Amino acid sequence: MKTPKCPLCGKIFKLSTIENKGQLHFFACYKCNYQLRMSPRKDFALEYANDFISKFPPIMRLGQGDNVLIWLSDDIYTVLGTDLEAGKIHLQDVYGDADSYYPTNIKKWPWEFEQKGGAEQ
Repeated sequence: MKTPKCPLCGKIFKLSTIENKGQLHFFACYKCNYQLRMSPRKDFALEYANDFISKFPPIMRLGQGDNVLIWLSDDIYTVLGTDLEAGKIHLQDVYGDADSYYPTNIKKWPWEFEQKGGAEQ
């Protein structure tokens, strides 16, 4: 099970369990003090977390080290960081050159590389 990251601060959500007439599972970001929906099943708690994260703009879901594909290039670019105020993503190509791009320049996001049978990367 891949542990989701908080789109607000980038920290990994922690899976927590409480006892309340049975076990309830939920993901929480203890840095942002945000708790996601509870479920009696861990897989549903993960589904709720992924659904919550998917509602954030793609630029907020990127983390340093993630890989993306930009339009007009077949090379994979690595995320160096994001500037949310300017709406730009700082990327480095396979040759070590760095540049800033807008989200509209991204052809494939990191979560689009993943496939059901495994990862493309």
